[in-house]
Amino acid sequence: MIRIAVLLICWAGPLTAAQIDGARVQALVEQALKAAGQGGQAIVSPHRGFPPCPEPPTVAPHAGGWQAVRIMCDPAGWQRVLRIRDGQPAARIAEASPPDRATTPALVLTESLPRGTVLNAAHLEQGQVPAAGQGDLVAAPRTAIGRALRVNLGAGQALLGRHLEHDWQVTQGAPVTIAGGTGPIRIETAGRALDSGQLGQAVRVSNARSGRIVHAIVSGPNKVTVRPNMR
Repeated sequence: MIRIAVLLICWAGPLTAAQIDGARVQALVEQALKAAGQGGQAIVSPHRGFPPCPEPPTVAPHAGGWQAVRIMCDPAGWQRVLRIRDGQPAARIAEASPPDRATTPALVLTESLPRGTVLNAAHLEQGQVPAAGQGDLVAAPRTAIGRALRVNLGAGQALLGRHLEHDWQVTQGAPVTIAGGTGPIRIETAGRALDSGQLGQAVRVSNARSGRIVHAIVSGPNKVTVRPNMR
């Protein structure tokens, strides 16, 4: 059995909240990686704040490898996971190969993010995750970028649809353009949305001219399409 030693990093000077920032944590992680004979670089903003710790925090590999590390303060009861760019897995004794497990592409987080963060391209990367029980995975960056997180998520965690705030293309009570017609004949008129809806969802809209309420499909920002067979 291989034991992975938790690396205790000594702090220079007294421990205060002002000293525990992203730049200091990055330096500690780099020391830990060097001591373990590992390469890579911690992905953390130098301005990111960390809670105070009354004793020196520890740095340890996450999930048995060095693709990510845990920063832990046992007396204060907090820990954080940081992703390591170009990190390598820890050495392991050869074991019997586990049975093949199906995987599926998904977006995973490059760093731990709090609830309310609006995602951008730097927060995401493509990865492979187990396919079993993952019916809500987000695979396309365009469906996630610009949307806010509904929950706190850790580095390396797969992004699920339920983790994101709704991407309303049509908002209840807002004016919309109602498109309809068949073949080459297309008719557009003004209306008002009676429901909020995401792209492809069915919503009720009120025709501004006739006052008639119709069901339509959200086809774009503030735009809906009435299909001939919809009621």
